[in-house]
Amino acid sequence: MKKNFKPLCVMLCALVTMTSCLGNSDEDTTVYSDMAISAFTLGTLNRYTHSTSSDTGNDTIIKSTLTGSNYKMAIDQNRYRIYNQDLLPSGTDLAHVTISGVSTVNNAIVTLKSLTSDSIRFFSTSDSIDFTTPRVFRVFPTDGVGYRDYTVSLLVDESAGLSFEWKKVDTRADLQGWSANHLVAFGDSVRLVDQSVVTSDDCAYRLNGTNVECSEDLENWTVMGVAALKQLLGVGTKGIFALGTDGMMKRSEDNGVTWLDETLDEDATLLPVSDIAMTSWDYTPLDSTDYLLMVGNDVQGQVRVWRKISQYGGAVKGGKWVYMPVDLNNPYALPVQQHLSLTYYNNKVLALGSNKVIYQSADQGITWKESSAYALPSGLQGTAMSLAADSQNRLWLVTDAGEVWLGKKR
Repeated sequence: MKKNFKPLCVMLCALVTMTSCLGNSDEDTTVYSDMAISAFTLGTLNRYTHSTSSDTGNDTIIKSTLTGSNYKMAIDQNRYRIYNQDLLPSGTDLAHVTISGVSTVNNAIVTLKSLTSDSIRFFSTSDSIDFTTPRVFRVFPTDGVGYRDYTVSLLVDESAGLSFEWKKVDTRADLQGWSANHLVAFGDSVRLVDQSVVTSDDCAYRLNGTNVECSEDLENWTVMGVAALKQLLGVGTKGIFALGTDGMMKRSEDNGVTWLDETLDEDATLLPVSDIAMTSWDYTPLDSTDYLLMVGNDVQGQVRVWRKISQYGGAVKGGKWVYMPVDLNNPYALPVQQHLSLTYYNNKVLALGSNKVIYQSADQGITWKESSAYALPSGLQGTAMSLAADSQNRLWLVTDAGEVWLGKKR
C-alpha cells in the first residue's frame, strides 16, 4: 500500500531516540506502509571442529568457513519467524554471525533488537551478531507507522558426531496386543498407559468417564473434578490440557478441579480430533515459559499442528494456541499416521506413528525430516509403537509385540 505526500518529512519516532527526515521537495514523494522481510541471507560462517592425534593424543581445534548462502532461510509470514531449512553442521559458531543481506518490501527499514533490553539499532551487513539465542529483527515501513517483529533462529545439527544406538532390553507378554496405549515419562522412568492418561514428572491424570482423577503411583486414583471432556492431551508446568466434548481446548490449573476454555488464534474446527499427541519443554528464550506442541488428525484426515508459548512466571502469564498451517511449498510436512507419539529429545521434537519412521523437527513443529540418527532398530517387531524420553535423557520405545527398546547417546 502506498501514500503520496507533497512535501514529505517522515519521522520514524519508533526508533527509540532516532529520527529520520526525508526532507522537503516540490515533487511528489511516495512512501509505503509495507513492513515485510522478503529475503534473508547468511554471510560467511565459522566452524570449529576437534581432531585428536592417534600418535600423541593431542587435541587440535580446526577452523573452517561455511558459505552461509548455501543454507536457505525460510520465512514464515504467518508467524513472522525466519529459520534455516537445512541444519547447520555441529561446531558452527553462532556467537559471531554475519548477514549478507536482508530484503524488504518497498524498502522497509530493518533494525535489530538488543538481547538485554528493549533498545534497537539499525541493522548492518557488517555486524557480527550473537545467534546463540533467537534474535528479533524489527521492521519499520517508510511511512513510519507501526512496525513488525521477526524472530530469527539458526538451527544446528547437535546430533552430528554423536553415536546413538538402540538396545533391546525386554520382551514382555503383558505389553503385547495393545492398540490405544501410549508411552509416558513418569518419575525417572517411562510407563505404558491408557490413552486417557497424561503425566507430569511425579503426577498422573486420567479421564474416567466424566471424572478427572489424579494419582502419584498410577495405581491409586483420587477424583479431582467432573468435566465434559473428550480426551486429556498433556501437562505443562502450570496446567493440564484437554479437548472438551464441545470441541474446545480446555485448561485446568488446579489439578483437574475446574476447567477454562483456552484462547485460539484460529477457529476450533481446525483442532485435531484423533491420534492426538502433545509434548512440552522449557522455552529458553523466555524465563518461566513452556513451549507446548500438539499434533493430530482432523475429521478430514489431515494433519493439524498447534503450538502455545505459555508463560507462567512474572507479570505476563498465559498465551494462546496458534495454528501452524502446513505450507504447500513445505517438502517436509509430517505425514498423516495413526498411533502418533511426540517427545522432546536432544533439543528436537521426535514423532513416531504407524508408518514406523521417526521424524525429527528442529524448528518446533514446522518441518519434519526422517531421522537417520534415530532410525528404528533392525528386527523391530510390531505394528503399533510408542516413543518417550525419560528424565535421564534416555529414549524408550515399546511395541504392541511386547518389545522394549532403549536408545541412548554414547
